Amino acid sequence: MPAIPDFRVNVDQRGRLRVVEVEGEVDVLTAPQLGAVVDDEEGFDQLVIDLTKVPFMSSVGLGLISRLHRQLLRRRAGLALVGVQQDVMRLLEVTGLLEVILVADDLDEALELLAEEGDEFD
Repeated sequence: MPAIPDFRVNVDQRGRLRVVEVEGEVDVLTAPQLGAVVDDEEGFDQLVIDLTKVPFMSSVGLGLISRLHRQLLRRRAGLALVGVQQDVMRLLEVTGLLEVILVADDLDEALELLAEEGDEFD
């Protein structure tokens, strides 16, 4: 049985904002752990996923991000990705997700982008 690589998900709930820090590769083995911490859609209105420590994301991880984006968009909630590494950024670009998902360098920038997006809904 193959060993599961080191993978951690830390959640910081700040009112209606949820910041999720991910560490390790997001793939078929680990994506369910990430999905579990964002499953309670009503628990937040803004979601920031910090991918600073994510060197690789498989199609399963991209699918999870895409599904989250669609769900949050339907209820006028926001999603931003932070610290996207070059290989993951390339995948977001190729799949077209980069055109529809907010991407920021750091948490402060993500919060600004989400605030601007929220203004568009009003």
